[in-house]
Amino acid sequence: MKKVKNQSIKIYKRKCEEIEILIYYRMLLQRISRHLSPKEVSFLMGKPLDFMTSIETFKIKSILAYDSLVMHRVLEINNLSAMVHLGHKISFQENAYELHVGTLADRVIYELYKIDVEQDQKVMEFKLIDIRHDIDPHTNSTMNEVKKIRILLDEQIDAGYFKEERQPSEIHALCCVELKQYIQPKNLMLVLDELLQGGEERRIVRHQTEYGFGYVLAAHAKSTENCFKDPKP
Repeated sequence: MKKVKNQSIKIYKRKCEEIEILIYYRMLLQRISRHLSPKEVSFLMGKPLDFMTSIETFKIKSILAYDSLVMHRVLEINNLSAMVHLGHKISFQENAYELHVGTLADRVIYELYKIDVEQDQKVMEFKLIDIRHDIDPHTNSTMNEVKKIRILLDEQIDAGYFKEERQPSEIHALCCVELKQYIQPKNLMLVLDELLQGGEERRIVRHQTEYGFGYVLAAHAKSTENCFKDPKP
């Protein structure tokens, strides 16, 4: 493999069955095709922002069924069969794999290799190219979108929207509908983070549960928290 100039490469290893790699490939492809960063998917799922990165780099090898359903919804995957090539003959033998993640000035390259120990060689399974999500080439339009989100969420606070806990994906859907355009999740994240630092009467808190986190007005956080407690016998 030739190394591109000014490219940094990190290698992650995993041993698993082929079907797991097929599902992994479809998941990664779907995220990239929807122009979402791992942080944005994690945010929309209501998970820690490093959640998807941990999955993509094999630090998390399996997730709860609930998290899988939420991930499918965020990535707009309608059913599990869409994650696997129909008619593809799948081997249930475990293989060793290496994921090479190369970061360049404007893009990230994902290359997955199956390690053939007997032949002492690497066989490429797939190569996918993503953009650098930490670089914003559209500064002016981003600033304009953030301003619109700020105004909308201020209006929603006044209207009592955050008196109930709201999931990140729910807030994102509201912004897209009310602003009549697709909103970049990273821009919504920015505005919500600002509201976490707001004044006491208008401050929003991030409420954590066993399934993920949501946002609610600080003044209503206590009553919302009680809703998640098991009723007394």
